[in-house]
Amino acid sequence: MEEKLLSAISTVGFPIVVSCYLLVKFQATLDRFSNKVDELILELRNGYYYMNPHNAT
Repeated sequence: MEEKLLSAISTVGFPIVVSCYLLVKFQATLDRFSNKVDELILELRNGYYYMNPHNAT
């Protein structure tokens, strides 16, 4: 792993390697955040229709 990392740094440069590393690491966090936002939207919709049943389509 360390050899691959050092090879990548020498090939493309340190800033690019750090940027790629951060993108890969934050992708899982962004996916979880997106899923939670989707769940929140569904909960808000369900709550809205529960509180206002005459507006349900």
